Amino acid sequence: MDSTLQFLLIILALELTPGPAVLMVLFQASLSLRHVAAAICGLLTANVVWITLVATGLGLLITRSPLLYDALRFIGALYLVYLGYKIIRFGIRPTANVQSGVLQSYRRSYLQGILTSFSNPKALVFFMALFPPFVRAEHFSHDIVYFGALKMLMLALVMGSYGVLGQQIFAGLRHRQVSLWVSWLLGLGIIAAGVALALNY
Repeated sequence: MDSTLQFLLIILALELTPGPAVLMVLFQASLSLRHVAAAICGLLTANVVWITLVATGLGLLITRSPLLYDALRFIGALYLVYLGYKIIRFGIRPTANVQSGVLQSYRRSYLQGILTSFSNPKALVFFMALFPPFVRAEHFSHDIVYFGALKMLMLALVMGSYGVLGQQIFAGLRHRQVSLWVSWLLGLGIIAAGVALALNY
């Protein structure tokens, strides 16, 4: 139980810390809670991949290949800059009430969740450092699934809370100029994260 509590406290601190994923979820909140849910599903999907890479040892191969790791880092940085630009360019406003457009937008929110998580290969380094102190060699499969599930549960709860908070904030935005400023803040925050990633900060 002590190890579970320690793990949850570490993950809670991690997920509460504002970063690209939080900013992306806040942007989705300007659309709807369904878009938030789709984006969170994308983040969870990416987490499954990260945990699988750690469990199978493939993550070690990636982090030990400077060329591959740097390529992933720069591609991720470019994506974050692109996402930030899109938020600034199109602003925060509800999607059109067209069924096909809404469905496509949900898919886009899901993909944005996946790509936002994949944009930072440093997450793989974090996962590789996170699990070993808590995973017992004799119960490796059980523990990696158990703690991996706790990680994703905490991610869903925290990001969902950010999404609900964001929707409440955006629901109160009536002035177009204020909405424009918020769009710029979210977009520039994500762009800054992309630049920091490219510079390996």
